[in-house]
Amino acid sequence: MNDIRADLLIHKDVLIRDANTLLADVQALLRDVADEASLETAQARAQIGSRLQALQDRLNTQRQAAQMRVSQWADTTDRYVHSHPWESMGSVAAVAAVAGALVALAVTRR
Repeated sequence: MNDIRADLLIHKDVLIRDANTLLADVQALLRDVADEASLETAQARAQIGSRLQALQDRLNTQRQAAQMRVSQWADTTDRYVHSHPWESMGSVAAVAAVAGALVALAVTRR
């Protein structure tokens, strides 16, 4: 009986040692996977960051171009209005009359 008990204790110790070794290997594997995933995540984050920066640069370029076009349009309009004030007032009156007629038609149709 003591032999069986001694064999069981030996097997138990071997099983515990093997389980601890397996647990240590699994933990090491999980650490390696986590390190690899964090490396891939860092690379993806860097790529996304560079794409975002490129997009922001393009948007800033487009914004500056649009501001320049609007500024040129405003300057041209300002010069025209100052050099032709009566024609400008006539144009505004004509646009207002057409807008008023369109609103009147829309109201009467309801």
